Amino acid sequence: MPRRGVSDKFHFVFLRDPRAQNRCFLVLRENPWQISVAATQATTSMHKLLFSFVVTAGLSMIATADEAETAKQMETGKASFMMCAACHGMDAKGVQAGPSKMAPTLIESKIALGDPAIMALVVLNGIQKEGTEYMMAMAPLGAALDDEKLAAVMTYVRGSFGNKAPAVTAADAKKYREQWKDIKAPVTRAKIADLSAAK
Repeated sequence: MPRRGVSDKFHFVFLRDPRAQNRCFLVLRENPWQISVAATQATTSMHKLLFSFVVTAGLSMIATADEAETAKQMETGKASFMMCAACHGMDAKGVQAGPSKMAPTLIESKIALGDPAIMALVVLNGIQKEGTEYMMAMAPLGAALDDEKLAAVMTYVRGSFGNKAPAVTAADAKKYREQWKDIKAPVTRAKIADLSAAK
C-alpha cells in the first residue's frame, strides 16, 4: 500500500496530465518518493505544450490579420487602377492604338517592380511625352490619390499581372510624397533612368 500522502500526489498528477498515469504507477511501485519528480516533469511537459499552442495560435492570428489587410488593400488598389487602365489596359499590357501603344506594359515593368520610391514619383508626377513609341504622356495622379490609395494602387500593380514585389504601406506613400514634393512637373524617362541607376 502507498504511504499516506503519496496517493494524493499520484491523483494530483493523474488529474493534471492523464498521460502521466502509467509512468506514475510504475514509479509508485518502485520508489514512492519519486512521484513528486514525475509530477514536476508532467507539469513541465504541459507548460511546454501550452506555450507552443499559444505561440502557434498567436502567429496564426497575426497571419490572418495581415492577409485580410492585404486583401483589402488589393481591392482598393484595383478600384484606383481604373484610372491607369484607360492607357495601360485592364490586363496591364498597354492599350494598342494603331501602330503604337497608348502606354507601356506594366507586366515585369522595371519601374513597377523596382524601387517603390521611384514608382511613387512616376505615379504622383506622371511622365513627359517623348518620342513616338507611346501615344500618350502619363498624367500626374498625385492630386487624385491620397496616401492610402497611392499605396494601394502601387501594391496592386506590384502584386498583380504576374508581378511579385513587396507591398507598399500608406506610411511609405506619405514618405515618398514628402521625398518628391519639390518636383512639380512630370518627369522624363531619362530622369527615371538616372534615379534608378543611382540606387
